[in-house]
Formats: sequence, structure tokens, C-alpha cells
Amino acid sequence: MKFVVSTKPLKNATNLGIIKSNISKLYYRSGLIQIVGSESQLKLNIEATGIKTEITLPGSGTISGEDDITGIIVDCTIFKGLIDSIDADVITMEFNPGNITLSAGTSKFAIPQVLDINEVQLNAPISDYTAASEIILNPDDWKFVDDHQTFALADQEKSNYPMYKNVWVSDSHDVITGNYESSLFTHSKKGNFDGTCLLPVSLINLFTSIPEGSKIIKVDREYILSISTDSYNIITEFTPKYEDDPDVGSYSSDIVFSMLDHSDVFLTTPVAPIVKFINQVALLSEGTFDQVITLSLKDNVLTVSNKTNEYTTRVDCADEYMINFDTEVIKSVLSNFDSENVNISKMVRDDDVIGCCMWSDNLTILVSSRD
Repeated sequence: MKFVVSTKPLKNATNLGIIKSNISKLYYRSGLIQIVGSESQLKLNIEATGIKTEITLPGSGTISGEDDITGIIVDCTIFKGLIDSIDADVITMEFNPGNITLSAGTSKFAIPQVLDINEVQLNAPISDYTAASEIILNPDDWKFVDDHQTFALADQEKSNYPMYKNVWVSDSHDVITGNYESSLFTHSKKGNFDGTCLLPVSLINLFTSIPEGSKIIKVDREYILSISTDSYNIITEFTPKYEDDPDVGSYSSDIVFSMLDHSDVFLTTPVAPIVKFINQVALLSEGTFDQVITLSLKDNVLTVSNKTNEYTTRVDCADEYMINFDTEVIKSVLSNFDSENVNISKMVRDDDVIGCCMWSDNLTILVSSRD
């Protein structure tokens, strides 16, 4: 079979559907794309963890006989890379035993088959459903979550706490990320989502790439994202994780919220000079064991230092404390504030200072001290 399709809509649709960061070694199918042609439509199916996507595009297919091959499963990264590199207006796809060839202009490329479509097929999103509710997601809000909060998630491969590998959201727009293993948590109000659940990073990646104004429909415990244009249609079904899932467990969000409460005694200071100083210290300390940054406050002076270097600035706060942090952790925390200033207060448990709470207008980060 041969199928002719316009390049631009195919390129736009695959850029939305195939998100590189969603391709995981832990889920083999996330690296594949299923391509099926008919006389008037090209259908692409893609999977990721908790996500099923189907893309349909109009075009012209020619089937020469009953034995013609009309579908194939190939590597999605290779497919997307080749589509992105083609400048011709149209692409002709030819389905062959063991490969699919893409012809554009004077160039011709063969992509090998990965799985036999007659033996294995990728899962498709549901098409028949009754909507329970409908919401409009703001991709800019989810880009903020991706850029400034996902750094605090537990290690996706090493952590023993599956709930902290995900982003916790509530129907009151709260977004929490973090984990007890590193005693690091973040909070924002960027989550315009319907319901309290846990979103894997693959879904955050999806939310950041959708067109503005895209609607998401809730169907029981699943959600449907539908994108329709004049040149292509995309339907994505995704399933968040829930705390009552047997492989997840309670997030203990009430405890996290209690720790994130802002103290009435705090200092306010510019962020950029401290981040610059820590970067300089990290450069000087590279290859050494001096990987501790100390924040100390005394006599309205904030001092940021290691064993041999220090930065000081006057602040309006009469509190007094000294807190040690891992250099890379505190650098990562401060670098994720996009505001000019940051507020800092100590965190106390049983009269001991165990860390600090840092916040701006749109982000709060709780970071524990280093022993």
C-alpha cells in the first residue's frame, strides 16, 4: 500500500503526540508508533505510561490487492526525527514487508519494523464514553509545574515510595511535589485539575505541549483530551494515579501542608546574588569534599558560606539560626524561584532547627538541613 499525506500537519501532529521525555525504558511500548493507512485516512497510535494517543490525518491511499500491507509498528523516535527533517510538501509512505519507506522530493528513507502488527497492536483510546465533567487546561501553568516543581520528585527508578514519584494535585488547584527520602517538597496553586489524584511526569509533559484552550473530559477515573484541527485530529486517553491504587499508597498531603505553613518570622532577600555565589562556590569546590552550604542569620545579617567563602547581606529579621545544606540541593531549590526576592523562615521541630521554608508569590519550597 502507498499513502500520500501532507507534511506540515503530519509534523505538527507527531510533535504533539510523541513527547521524547515520555519514552521510557521501563515501558517498552512508549518507544513505538503504530501506523495504519486506508484509502482516505492515516491513523497513528502511540502509548506512554498511563497514556494512549490516536492521531488521524486525511490523505490518499492506494491499495493494489487483498494481500497489501496496510499497517506497521516502528520506532517512534526515528519516525518523528525523519518527519521533522523533511521539507517537501508531501510524503509518500509505502508499506513493505519488514519496513515502511518515506519518499519526499528526491529522498527516500526506509524505517525497519520493530513488532509484527499482526501479532501485537498498540492500545487505542476509548471512543465511546459519557462525560462526567469538562475542564480547560492552561499549558502555561503546567509548564510552571514542569520547570519549577518536578525537580523535587523522588527518583523514578530507585525510590521505594511510588506516591512521591508523581505530582499530587487537588480540585482546589494545589500542586505538591517532593519526597521524604530527600525531605524536599514544593507547593504551588497552578493545578487547574478536576479531582484529587497523582499525575505521572508523562502527563505533565503532555499538558505542557497541548494547544491553549484544549478541553479535557473526565470519564469515571479516566480523562479524554481531544484536539481537532482542519488538518488532523488527536484523541488521548490518560489515567492518573490515585492514592487508593494498590501500587501507590497515601501521599499524606495533610502532613505536607502542615510543614509548608509560612512562619510569621521571616527574612526577604534577593535570589540572584545567592544563586550566583553558590554557583561560584560549587565551581571552587569541584572535586573536593566541601559540599556543604551554610545559611546563618544573626544581628539582621544573612550569611551564606562554606568553609572558605562567604556572601553577606543585610535583612530585616531579628531571628537567629544556622542551617547546613547540601550544595547541589540548595542551589537547585533557589534556582527554581523565578521571582526577584525570596522569603526564608526556619523550620523547627522539638526546639531544633531542621531546615527552612522558602517562598515567593507563586511557589513554596520546603528543604531540610544536612546532618
